[in-house]
Amino acid sequence: MDPGGHLRLWLMRHFSEPTKDVRWIPRSTLWGKLPEPGELVHLNIETRLRILRLIGSLCDLRHSKDVPLAVRSFAEAALIGSSQRALLIVDFWVAGQCLPPWLEARCIQSQRHLSRRVSTALLPARESMDGLWLLDMPSPFLPFAVAEHRKLFGAKNWLVHSGGDRLSPGVWTWTIDMSGDGEVLRRSRAGFEPFMCACAHRDAFEPTRVGPP
Repeated sequence: MDPGGHLRLWLMRHFSEPTKDVRWIPRSTLWGKLPEPGELVHLNIETRLRILRLIGSLCDLRHSKDVPLAVRSFAEAALIGSSQRALLIVDFWVAGQCLPPWLEARCIQSQRHLSRRVSTALLPARESMDGLWLLDMPSPFLPFAVAEHRKLFGAKNWLVHSGGDRLSPGVWTWTIDMSGDGEVLRRSRAGFEPFMCACAHRDAFEPTRVGPP
């Protein structure tokens, strides 16, 4: 489930609507679809403004702008399927409260891990004539990698090949447009040929030997 799906789940819980019919499905879009302002009309004005600020910050995050830790951590938790943490962050955000120390420490730890993973996506060896090869990167991390890539190298139309998620493992092929939006073109099982393509220039970013041959 994406950030937009988790915000809708939070709204359902806020209005005590039944959530037993919520289904988990593999994501088909890069960031998901965020709630429209019309979906927030039944909230009180303070809660509505805080949710709208959260949505605005998520849009900034799509373009790799600086956003509060809570926003980036909410997006990451939502994309990897950590619903309890994602909804808890929204609870504190809407209440106007700082994250408690234990949750802030957890968010910082996960962001450091995410930063290390995303940094490998920026290496030139990842690029080829037919796209960007990130098969070792799970699809939930792809939105952050694409945002950082656009920030450093500019916007372009891309084919990106990533790993899958826990619901649909394998190889996902995305089409990314100039605005940074994207959707899955196909999902396929991990096979020999795609991994051979992805590893064609592996020595450039992950040397397999030390010293002269």
